[in-house]
Amino acid sequence: MRGTHAGPAWADADAMLDRMSAPPPVAAPAQAHAAAQPSPGAWLVQIAGAIEEMLWVTHEHTGEIIFSNSTFASYWSLDTSTPGHRAAALAELVHHDDRERLRHAREQLPAKPFQEEYRVTLPARGDKASRTARVREHAFRSPGPAGEPWVTHIARDVSWQFDTTAQLRAEISRRTDAERSRDDATQRLEAMIASANDAVITINEHSAIIDWNAAAERIFGWKRAEALGRTLTELIVPRTFRSHHHAGMENYMRHGTGDILNRRVETTALRRSGEEFQIELSIWPVTSGEGVTFSSFIRDISRRKSNERALAESEAKYRKVVENVNEGILVTAAGRILYANPRALELTGLDDATAKSRPFVEFIHADDRERVISNHMRRLKGEQVENHYQFRVIHRDGNVRWLEISAVVFEWQNTPATLNFLTDVTERRRVDEEMRASLARERELSELKSRFVAVASHEFRTPLAAILSSVELLDDYGLRLPDDERKEIVGLVKNAVARMNKMVEQVLLTSRLESGKFAFEPRPRHLSDLLVQVASEMDQAHPQASRISMQCEGAEQARMIDAKLLSHILVNLLTNALKYSPPDSEVTCIASADGEHLHFSVQDRGIGIPSADLPRLFESFHRGTNVGNIQGTGIGLHIVKECVDLHRGTIDVQSVAGEGATFNVRLHAPQA
Repeated sequence: MRGTHAGPAWADADAMLDRMSAPPPVAAPAQAHAAAQPSPGAWLVQIAGAIEEMLWVTHEHTGEIIFSNSTFASYWSLDTSTPGHRAAALAELVHHDDRERLRHAREQLPAKPFQEEYRVTLPARGDKASRTARVREHAFRSPGPAGEPWVTHIARDVSWQFDTTAQLRAEISRRTDAERSRDDATQRLEAMIASANDAVITINEHSAIIDWNAAAERIFGWKRAEALGRTLTELIVPRTFRSHHHAGMENYMRHGTGDILNRRVETTALRRSGEEFQIELSIWPVTSGEGVTFSSFIRDISRRKSNERALAESEAKYRKVVENVNEGILVTAAGRILYANPRALELTGLDDATAKSRPFVEFIHADDRERVISNHMRRLKGEQVENHYQFRVIHRDGNVRWLEISAVVFEWQNTPATLNFLTDVTERRRVDEEMRASLARERELSELKSRFVAVASHEFRTPLAAILSSVELLDDYGLRLPDDERKEIVGLVKNAVARMNKMVEQVLLTSRLESGKFAFEPRPRHLSDLLVQVASEMDQAHPQASRISMQCEGAEQARMIDAKLLSHILVNLLTNALKYSPPDSEVTCIASADGEHLHFSVQDRGIGIPSADLPRLFESFHRGTNVGNIQGTGIGLHIVKECVDLHRGTIDVQSVAGEGATFNVRLHAPQA
């Protein structure tokens, strides 16, 4: 439709209507004959067809469309060929919201022309969209004497103006909102930068400062007005770093790269006072149409660094203390060692890597593991457990050490753990054991003393009584007694004295053995020669020595023997065998050799040893409960046991009460 273009047609149309409504000009006679003048109707048709606007003329009272151009018919899709077509059909196409306003405007005719814009719906169009028409109407009288009241309508479709205006308004609104958002964001950014705790500094490509926030004033001491326009290097870059700064700027401007851009770095900056301090710096470049700028966040980390140094010094100090204390310190969690100081590693002989790679229970003595693990788990659960106790660990060299532990629960690297303090109490326990042994020895000596007094009071009384009675007989009847009786009495005295002397010798020998004054001194000796010596001693000391049967098997080579110790062993065993066996029974002594060892077996067929007496058989002054009135001190077997131990041997006994006893001795005696 041609009416969709704007132009000065309104003025042209109005002028044309003004001319059309005026009376036709009267031509001069000469002119009337010079050319044929068209009628006013022909003018109107020609003019109406030449303009782009819609043009139609209606009767003011009847509403009939008297005239319309082709643009009108095309726009409204109305058939105007039928005479008397009413303009009421047009009113039905006007939007209902605009009809009242249009009716009110037309009431002003013919006194006052008007111009209105209203929306219409064109049913002939496929989209049936509302359109907007701008109409100018004014009334006039038709030519002729009667002069009918006519109304001229000139209209243009201005929908495109509303659509463009709406789009323009939407775009303006969008841009306004964007600018408002940008302004808000800029204000928020400026407020954030102004109130930031970090210094925010922006420079241009020549290192000139173009932005300097309040934090920068506080950190560096320069006011914003003083800093703007000055170069960054002269304000805050230490002299030693200025050449690096200029080189970095030049490198970026040439190649577009920089070592410290878009990442955090720690460096040194300069205050107004000349003080150098440590900062954390992040720089990012911004490229725009005006060039390249560099913005940076700068944080004063001098206090943090000072605290870190103080913390490091404190940690170093405490680490030095921990690593040099005499106590072992362990941190354990989840069954493993997380930290061990040098003393703790020394207690087990392990290196740090090995200690941390294996469960700590592996280093604990098998008999103590259950106790240690139980306490560890209960302590982690917050239960009450013994805080000081001792357990054993196995040193790398195989030795067992006793440790005393105290522990507390704490958090280690966000994990529940135990802090353990270990003290080596091996020496303390050894001393304690020695003290207990000494106390036990003292009790034993006390008991020994008591037994000695009891034995002495019994054993010494008998020979003393014999001596006393013999002396009294000699004193009273010595000259009147026959020689044989006098000799018999003197012999009794000698036997009693010998018996007492033997008991004293045994007591002294026991004392020497227990005090460590009796040493093991092996020398090369043939066993057969030693047995002959022992047999000779027994013949001289015991009247029943003839009952002894000695055998020597496979001991032809000389052996490293302590003859003194071996003599005490055999003499005491053979003496006891003769003492506790019937006078007509045989006592056997069998000696044999086996590699580096000698074996001796002394057997009798006497009263035997009750099973209840076997555990205390080798104690001093202990005598079997079945010895009755048989003389003895209970020292002989104790001497035998001490001599066997000195000769690096062992002794055991098999006996049944009433059936005799067999003593087996095994001594270390390698060939000479």
